[in-house]
Amino acid sequence: MAQLSTLGGLSVVMETKHPVILVQRLSWRFYILAAPAAILAPLLADSLQSLFVVRGGIRFYQAIYSLYLASTAGVCFLVGARAVITFFILWLFVRLGFRDRTVWICLVFLWLFTDYLLEPAVIK
Repeated sequence: MAQLSTLGGLSVVMETKHPVILVQRLSWRFYILAAPAAILAPLLADSLQSLFVVRGGIRFYQAIYSLYLASTAGVCFLVGARAVITFFILWLFVRLGFRDRTVWICLVFLWLFTDYLLEPAVIK
């Protein structure tokens, strides 16, 4: 049940069959902290993927960081596009009431999984 109030002080009760989704209003603090966090999520995933590749005895050029050394513009596009996607996914889920750290950690694992899917494309 949702309760609506009118100007005259009369309250009206509206019954719905669908659940009411409460959306949180976000503060400026969220936006200030979410921007660097959105950039750091793909960078952390790339760092972990490169660490696992090199530690596993595979050559460095098969790691995602080899793309960072090849082209600066490519790195800006690769990290920037994933940072924008991370920011909007983080914004959506935090507004729906999920914890921001939990969503951010899940996004790091998503980008880590994506890096492993991109690994054959990195092999020269």
